[in-house]
Amino acid sequence: MPDFAFACCLPGVEPAVKLEVARDRPELKFAYSRPGLLTFKSERPVSPDDPPGSVFARVWGRSVGAIDSAGAVAAVGANRIHVFARDPDAEIDLAPWSKLGPAGPARVGELVADVVVGDQVWLGVHRHDATRSPHPGGAFPVDVPADAPSRAYAKIEEAIQWASLPIAAGQVALEIGAAPGGAVLALARRGLEVWACDTGELAPVVKALPNVTHLAKKVGAVRWEELPPRIDWLLVDVNLAPQVALHEVARLMPKLRPTLRGAVITLKMNDWAFVAELPRLVARIRELGLPDVRLRHLPSNRREVCAVALP
Repeated sequence: MPDFAFACCLPGVEPAVKLEVARDRPELKFAYSRPGLLTFKSERPVSPDDPPGSVFARVWGRSVGAIDSAGAVAAVGANRIHVFARDPDAEIDLAPWSKLGPAGPARVGELVADVVVGDQVWLGVHRHDATRSPHPGGAFPVDVPADAPSRAYAKIEEAIQWASLPIAAGQVALEIGAAPGGAVLALARRGLEVWACDTGELAPVVKALPNVTHLAKKVGAVRWEELPPRIDWLLVDVNLAPQVALHEVARLMPKLRPTLRGAVITLKMNDWAFVAELPRLVARIRELGLPDVRLRHLPSNRREVCAVALP
């Protein structure tokens, strides 16, 4: 009998998941989808330990199927139960399913039952490891302050959590495509010295910070001598095609590489056809001298994917 894998993603991102699974996991055949949920048929057994078949999948595991009672959840014998809405923006009552067993963040090695609540309830199971979010629905909880000028605040905080980045006070960051300054604000409040490169204006709350320097120009116009002598972290969140953005960054890398601890690069995916380009984009990032590249569609990402790259 066939077995099934399931993937949960941001509603609207299903085409990207299907394209990537078809390319990288041809043994999995698309079977079923609802906004935010897809299943794939396999002729071989699917293990809860199965690694995610797409960087756009926020949760991935073995699919049990649609359920209508708590008994099905108990039958999988999970150590942890994660209940979450199929559409994170939908107003859905999770209470009837939230008392089934131990909730909270998963620990490495635990078997997690994923109870996905929408117009029907779907059950899956996965084994938690360090590459996955320990929170229900693949979330990375971020307390975004009311004065944050953009969702880039949440994007960088999610990236730090996901990749366990050793970002610390006293380090120096350069962000290309910084305006209006959401990520700049997050890093500056962590105690970093932040250089913000963008022709756009920074929000007043960001501009007023003493540890923020605004380079009001395009990245292509930045000269090496304008940059600080040491840069620990590079952020790229510019509204350019990924190939163009990486080309612009490459010019600065001889200056940055000697001290760079890593980069967080937002790859814009204005057309889902760019999914086919992801392997080539990863190769291009590695050519910058950052061989350890990981991709993830984070909770605050939309038509884009986060690349964390380390030397």
